[in-house]
Amino acid sequence: MKIPLIAATLALVTACAAPAPAPTYALLPPDEALAATAPAASADCWIRETRTANGLRLKAIVQSDYAVRGSYDFTVTSQGPGGSSDVTQGGEVDLADGESATVGSAEFSGGRYRAFLTLSDAGGELCSAEQLS
Repeated sequence: MKIPLIAATLALVTACAAPAPAPTYALLPPDEALAATAPAASADCWIRETRTANGLRLKAIVQSDYAVRGSYDFTVTSQGPGGSSDVTQGGEVDLADGESATVGSAEFSGGRYRAFLTLSDAGGELCSAEQLS
């Protein structure tokens, strides 16, 4: 009875004394390591409606937490008592950190409308807004 107990004790002590394997870490290449820690660009798009003496004015506004160099597209389709109209605007945008800008506007006599705004950079779409009346 003593020999099996001694053998079991020796096996247990040997197993506990064995070194644990060292942890392994995957190293990212330098560009990927920076991308993993850099904050993602954050942008907001919105469309502001204002009543005017002649009807409605829509303003396309973009804002970014970080510097953005890209482009915008602003499209308004309206239908009212004076007929229908389509307005398409677009162009380049260069925003500094935390900056906002009115990038487009359209005024029409009123009625129903659909407005759509997008802001994109080289990486793709940053934000979009749609407004319906």
